Formats: sequence, C-alpha cells, structure tokens
Amino acid sequence: MPSVPLDEQHPIDMNIGDAVLCEMNDEEYFAELSIELVEGGIKVVLASDLRSMIVPDDDLYQAVGQLANAHERSGSGLIKAIYEFQKNSNGEWDMVGRFSYNKA
Repeated sequence: MPSVPLDEQHPIDMNIGDAVLCEMNDEEYFAELSIELVEGGIKVVLASDLRSMIVPDDDLYQAVGQLANAHERSGSGLIKAIYEFQKNSNGEWDMVGRFSYNKA
C-alpha cells in the first residue's frame, strides 16, 4: 500500500498539532480533531472537553490541506484521520493520530 514518507508526514502532524493547541485554553484537557476526505472536499471537526465545536482558524485548515495533498499524491487512499490531544498533569500535551484508508 502506498504511503506518505515519515519525513513528510511528521512535519504535517506537527503543524496540525500546533494549530490545534493554539485553539485550546488553559481549562481544557482533551481535544479531538476529525478529518474526513469526502466527495468534493474535506470535513474538519474540532472539539474539546469543554466545547463541543471549535471553529478552526486558517492555520489549521492549511495544515489539514497539506495532509490531504500529501496523501493524495502518494495514493495512500486516506479517508479519515483522527487526532486526539490529552493534557498531562505537568501541562504538556500528548497527541495520538489514527488513520483510516480505503482498501480498494
């Protein structure tokens, strides 16, 4: 299965993470970013433990576009990506990404 090289994927993930964390406030401890590649576009949903919907800023949309473009170029078949963010007790954030691909 074709994939995006790690040296290209990692900076995209970091850009996405930075953009999401810029949207968080001090009281929030969890956030989820859902990205779906749908017919004719990209669906982006960002929420936190305190806000059910956060309107992403341009930096996040640009980072999501980079992700979609990289996977389209590679032919990976990406259909969905979910990034979860969890604030640790020391105030630092952890990020985990899960990706779903079209098996066709």
